Amino acid sequence: MTKTTTTTITTTIDNNDDDTAIDAGITPPGIDITPKDKDAVHSIGTVTFKKTKSAEVLSPYVEAYYDSHSNALLIQAVVYVDSPLVENEILHYKIIQNTYIDIEGNPQLQFFIVYNMPEELSADLFIYEIVFNANDSFIGGFSNLEKIQTFLWDSDPETSRGTETPVRSI
Repeated sequence: MTKTTTTTITTTIDNNDDDTAIDAGITPPGIDITPKDKDAVHSIGTVTFKKTKSAEVLSPYVEAYYDSHSNALLIQAVVYVDSPLVENEILHYKIIQNTYIDIEGNPQLQFFIVYNMPEELSADLFIYEIVFNANDSFIGGFSNLEKIQTFLWDSDPETSRGTETPVRSI
């Protein structure tokens, strides 16, 4: 039995009231790996929080699987997005993959699921599952990964929310 632990990571970005940064949108560092396949994302329902008190983004639920036979890293993320942003159940998003070196000198992998969140969060949220593969240009090698970080990123950022997820072998 595998034990999964998830750590919530919150990032707040101060844009110094620079309206041009908000208008242009802020893209996180890395390369765009948004799947071209429309089946990579699908709506799995809605949820209503009757007493929404916060305009913060909800952390995604993420699972990551490494397949040693194909040397592939598959990521499945469940995200909660504000209903006014969804047109005909189509979510407009991007996925950015970033590699960085941690303080101990080890390559680490991050994913940013980017969409434009409204200024005030609705009580009604759509739930989407997004399935994608990591770009194999990761310098550390997928077989060495113990965990990844995945963020739901607001493109005109006030905040982003993320999780740290263990990578499991399949």
